[in-house]
Amino acid sequence: APVAGIKNNYGAEMTEEEYNKATVEGCLEAGTLAFTGDGIDIDNLFAKPLQAVLDHDGMGIPTIKPWCEEGVQARIERFKGHQVFALATDVDAAGLVLLRKGTTPVVNKSVADLKKMKEMAGGIPLIVKGVLTVEGARKCVEAGADAIVVSNHGGRVLDDALATIEVLPEIAAAVKGQITILVDGGFRTGLDVFKALALGADGVLIGRPLALAAVGGGKEGVRLTLEKIRSELRETMIMSGCSTIAEITRSHVHVD
Repeated sequence: APVAGIKNNYGAEMTEEEYNKATVEGCLEAGTLAFTGDGIDIDNLFAKPLQAVLDHDGMGIPTIKPWCEEGVQARIERFKGHQVFALATDVDAAGLVLLRKGTTPVVNKSVADLKKMKEMAGGIPLIVKGVLTVEGARKCVEAGADAIVVSNHGGRVLDDALATIEVLPEIAAAVKGQITILVDGGFRTGLDVFKALALGADGVLIGRPLALAAVGGGKEGVRLTLEKIRSELRETMIMSGCSTIAEITRSHVHVD
């Protein structure tokens, strides 16, 4: 999952370049992709993370905050002419007061805004992060988004927001097959990943554990953490009688 400001937010003696190089490379070596972050300082918090993706043939997913149109356009210009795997926008960041009061403020995004963002990016697959309701998921389908991330921004934007695992089943029931469904929020083990897949997710984003792994062990720490999670998922599948990911279904979990 995208993490920006590794020094300010985590107190790590690590630059944005070092952090994003470690996460992008560690994820690729483990067979998956890293999302990179964004922030008020476009050069340090967006362009430097983006460069780690561009340096690896676009195999990563830059994330753009829900800035006003001027801010979105300025960031898209940074990778015009380059191919990236997909583009994400974390629409729930519109609730962050610090960003709302910036010189280029964040704003709530409508269906029309999301359509325009995808057009501005040249049709690159668009992932909308920060969906917590069926209505929100359907709006993303209407906007032509390619994927959603069921996310509450780590639970730090709005007190008492529902946990993502609570709303995932109803969202999956509404839009499964129409759009790729990803989820984040407190996932730490392969067993956690199994639960998400059983409840309708197509994939899982993991943030803080990989950020800490990158700080402590660079790309090797990221790779080893992901391999541990994969091993735990495999063990859970064996114990549940699942030979493939496709065999993981709602029947493998019990929800009160």
